[in-house]
Amino acid sequence: MTALHLVKTYCLPSLLFGCEIWNLTAHSIRRLNVAWNNCFRFIFRGFWRESVKVLQYYCSSLPVSYIIDQRRILFWKRMSCSDNLVLRSMSHFVSFRIKAVSSVYGVSTTVMSNSVIKDVIWDFFARSVL
Repeated sequence: MTALHLVKTYCLPSLLFGCEIWNLTAHSIRRLNVAWNNCFRFIFRGFWRESVKVLQYYCSSLPVSYIIDQRRILFWKRMSCSDNLVLRSMSHFVSFRIKAVSSVYGVSTTVMSNSVIKDVIWDFFARSVL
């Protein structure tokens, strides 16, 4: 658990630095997920064919694709609620993309608090595992 904590604290932020504004393809997201899954396999000595979803669930860790979506939604929410007119204006340009991502998880960004958004995304992941 200590090794996982270190990876989550130091490696994951470096891996995902600025992901809120990345233009990712499905292939890029898959490669990021593979890197994150391989961390779990290495730490828990799993085989490359084994799924790590259950490990991620019990370690309270989301897959990278979920983390990126969560960070994008929260970043857009902060931008759209900002006092800065430029940031609010920029948030309107990407609002359709963020609303598409939010709708996958059933998130209403205008009404929900940040903690509720995180809980909804976690519940969505938990339902896919169990």
